[in-house]
Amino acid sequence: MRILMVAPEANPFARSGGLAEVVYALAWALVKLGHQVSVVLPLYRQVREAGHPITSTGQTLSIPLSLKTLSAEVFTSQVDPNLNFYFIGQDTLFNREGLYGTAYGDFDDNGERFIFFSRAVVEMVDALQLEFDVCHAHEWQTGLVPVYLRTLYNDRPRLQRLPVVYTVHNVGYQGLFSSYDLPLTGLGWELLSPKALEFYGQLNFMKGGLVFADLLTTVSTKYREEILTPEFGFGLEGLLGERAHELYGILEGVDYQRWDTNRDAFLAAPYDRDNLAGKKTCKTALLQHFGLDLPPDRPLIGMTTRFFERKGIDLVENILDDLMRLGVGFVIQGTGEERHHYFLQEMSLKYPGRMGLKIGFTDEVAHQIIAGADIFLMPSRYEPCGLDQMYCLRYGTIPVVRATGGLDETVQEFDPATGAGSGFKFTGYTPAELLAAVQRALAVYERPAVWEALMKSNMALDYSWGKTAAPKYVDVYRLAAEKRQRLLGG
Repeated sequence: MRILMVAPEANPFARSGGLAEVVYALAWALVKLGHQVSVVLPLYRQVREAGHPITSTGQTLSIPLSLKTLSAEVFTSQVDPNLNFYFIGQDTLFNREGLYGTAYGDFDDNGERFIFFSRAVVEMVDALQLEFDVCHAHEWQTGLVPVYLRTLYNDRPRLQRLPVVYTVHNVGYQGLFSSYDLPLTGLGWELLSPKALEFYGQLNFMKGGLVFADLLTTVSTKYREEILTPEFGFGLEGLLGERAHELYGILEGVDYQRWDTNRDAFLAAPYDRDNLAGKKTCKTALLQHFGLDLPPDRPLIGMTTRFFERKGIDLVENILDDLMRLGVGFVIQGTGEERHHYFLQEMSLKYPGRMGLKIGFTDEVAHQIIAGADIFLMPSRYEPCGLDQMYCLRYGTIPVVRATGGLDETVQEFDPATGAGSGFKFTGYTPAELLAAVQRALAVYERPAVWEALMKSNMALDYSWGKTAAPKYVDVYRLAAEKRQRLLGG
């Protein structure tokens, strides 16, 4: 198949979080299955500075935004004969330090930026006469792509027959903007209705994707169930329920090229399930990096996360004193709300040599924590899929997670009696339940033979994209194409 992926970010050009890794890994997995993939992104400053050659296609589009018109220059970069990237260039909108905002918050004109991007993508397909068998749009930033295809551009044969699959990665971020932004879209006011783009008086980009795409997917089967409920649907559970028969939960995968303990350049030493000596070296290096003097036989707990309550950082803060009384070491990297920065800084000063803190994020330290820690915490309030727990499984680091979304789907409670399971889970969103799950993990850690068997068992698990996720997406693409053909009377 010829697949067009529309995304706000993707490795190796532009990244703000896990979405970039997911888009790129899925694209590669599809290529390996024999498909041709094109990915289109905005031409951010980060793209220009990524160090990969990009060239102009010579095509410049004129994109109307209410009363003004902005140019969109189309660039391209070929990563592989079957993997091509396109970039929509408009410096006033995208030549900025961040992708979506700064440390002080989101850009005020994000609505305008992604209205422009979505419309330019549709214009690009037509102007360059690109033929695709399916369009796969990701996240709220691309939610207007299916809207444009089915409204303003539905009279163009190439676009009319293009099926669209829309993937929701996180219903908590919907792309909500003032209804006064509607004229920027060029769409009719009739679309500002509860049946289309209107959401409690606002313009909702994600809702556009959910209403107008042919088929919908989300990033784990458990999260698919959860977003049909008021607790996790964030006001869209009714719409999602109406389309439940066309909503597929497909668990994300792991790019084992990037996450390979034998070839990970960020690690102090390589290791694998047949030779775990290197993992001890990684633990020693991690302790040194954070200046901890923990005895090497004592358990080291790690986290790399965002300091927001949806990630469970409030639960962790509530049990830090208890953890320290248990004689463990704790290292954490992340960034988020300042109140969490201050609290964690105070705690790291209270427990010097036992607790290590890095405010900020680098891939290098993330890999080192996942390799060097014995136990990894992911106590999220909600987690659509989560990738770190799957990295931990391959790296022999035991996850302690809250039973939500993809965490619940990928981590099974370990039973020391049978050796079945892969980690430790808790259900209620309380500090006491998190602490109890950590204590169960520590009890098994005190039995080295059982712990090592658990590590080795986890390291053999396979969550690669090519094994299940990519083939499932191909199935959904084909179903979307069949639906579009039926709708057109084909």
